[in-house]
Amino acid sequence: MKKLKIDVVSDVMSSTMKNSIRALAKAALCATVLSAAPSVFADAKTIKDGVFTQAQVDAGAQIYDNACKACHDMRFYRDTLKSWDGQPVLWMWETILGTMPADNPGSLMLEEYTDVVAYILSENGFPVGDTALDPDTNMADINIVAP
Repeated sequence: MKKLKIDVVSDVMSSTMKNSIRALAKAALCATVLSAAPSVFADAKTIKDGVFTQAQVDAGAQIYDNACKACHDMRFYRDTLKSWDGQPVLWMWETILGTMPADNPGSLMLEEYTDVVAYILSENGFPVGDTALDPDTNMADINIVAP
């Protein structure tokens, strides 16, 4: 009988120790993740950071006037940007590429779609910068914020 009691006590202690070790490991992991988080978030870019050039805006204005303006005024894009809040610019660019112009989706050159996005962002109050917006290099790392 005494041996049975010792085995039960040993099993309970072993289980308690395992749970304690698991809890400590989880706490250490959380602490590591949280300590790294500020540096990750500090590097995140948004469309408020001047992520397109004036040349892109100028080119985008002409393309917009010819291919977009008949169906979409800037108020449309202001509301659209609100719905894309927190998402990468690349996702919006890909959506525009795949669906616009409505009568001939994908008919513009890739650079023209990029310039139109720069123009839309500029017209909604986001600043021009020194680095060109580029779907191959930086759009996935730039998040949209609502105007």
